[in-house]
Amino acid sequence: MAALGAPLLARAADTAAAGAEKLKGFGLARSDAGSLPIGRVILAFLLVAALAWGLTWLLRRYGFRGAAVTAGTAAPIRTLARNTLPGGVTCHLVETQGRQVLITVTRHGVSSTVLGDAPASATTP
Repeated sequence: MAALGAPLLARAADTAAAGAEKLKGFGLARSDAGSLPIGRVILAFLLVAALAWGLTWLLRRYGFRGAAVTAGTAAPIRTLARNTLPGGVTCHLVETQGRQVLITVTRHGVSSTVLGDAPASATTP
């Protein structure tokens, strides 16, 4: 059994050594256990920063339209009334898709309540 395993181990060691020689050309595998040269670290950082900046610029310029395109057209939202109550509570009455919705904003969160279908007179501009 040991005689069969020896050639496989020798082949694996040769393959690992050949792989390490290929990586030495890129500076990724060093025979010395020294630190990574600072020039490579700075270059890698600059590449990642340039990629992040470019992606941010593209998203700001063209926007992310993945979910909006598949969902269809959005219904318009019309503000009907807004009132600020004591204690930092703000109530918004909005109309969308023919329904009136009361949105309450507090320091602790936002809640919404569907009041029902909008009256016929409220839907006409």
